[in-house]
Amino acid sequence: MRKILFFISFMTFLGTSGQNMGSKDFWKEDKIKHSIGTFGLSSVTYAYLSIHPKHKNLNEFQKRLISLSTAILTCALKEAVDSVSPDGHASWKDMGANMVGVIAFQVVITIPLNKKRKKIKRRDIAYHKNGVQ
Repeated sequence: MRKILFFISFMTFLGTSGQNMGSKDFWKEDKIKHSIGTFGLSSVTYAYLSIHPKHKNLNEFQKRLISLSTAILTCALKEAVDSVSPDGHASWKDMGANMVGVIAFQVVITIPLNKKRKKIKRRDIAYHKNGVQ
């Protein structure tokens, strides 16, 4: 299920504006703010779910899925409001920048989690090799 979620997120990211993200014009101040905003929103949601006693029993995948969904839905609502406001305009490039922030957060929390698991496995192997059960 994790691989499917990652694949869907990655394909959405590439599909929205993956070809245009390499240009200097894409990464203007507005797009950087979108990326930082979604990274921050994902971080706050994940931290809340990890700290709050009511949600501590959620597994890692559920917390990550909720943080990803919260950021994407919030940004999609912001773009919907922009599309109907007289001064604003919705942009698929903004959604692409939002996906960059969300995927960056997912990668940032994945790397430390993988290192923790490797350390635990090594410790367990060493513990059992010494004959202590």
